[in-house]
Amino acid sequence: MTTDRLDPTDTAEPDDEDLGPKHPAFAAHFRDPIYDDEGDDFAPFGNDEGWDTLVEAAKRVDELDGSTTLVQIDPEWFEDEAAVAAGLDEDDMDMADFTIGAGFALLRLTGQIDDVGRGLVLRALDARDRLQGPQPETERLRADLLSFDPD
Repeated sequence: MTTDRLDPTDTAEPDDEDLGPKHPAFAAHFRDPIYDDEGDDFAPFGNDEGWDTLVEAAKRVDELDGSTTLVQIDPEWFEDEAAVAAGLDEDDMDMADFTIGAGFALLRLTGQIDDVGRGLVLRALDARDRLQGPQPETERLRADLLSFDPD
């Protein structure tokens, strides 16, 4: 028997079938295959930080709604917005990948992102560009995030 990789009621380790359900607003706007790519380190969920964030957030999907903020995805990690921003400015790759993963997990699960969260994700994408050089995947994430309007 296979299980949905992101079933929040499933206590078994996630399998490798898929990334689970998408909020309709996310599915309508974020259509590029990168949003389902589990192996590309530049995809939101293709690196360890992004994948782990999505899995943990999906376990709490019943607590998330249209008013959930990026900070609420992982309050411990994002408890100090200034520290997160400083880490991004200092080119902390783990911080960048975690922030990108958290932002797109929030979008995938709730169909929205708060203004502060959007700003942090954009800063994380900029940090990734500084560390890794411009990548087509990062440009796709940035363009899609900038053009997303859930209303």
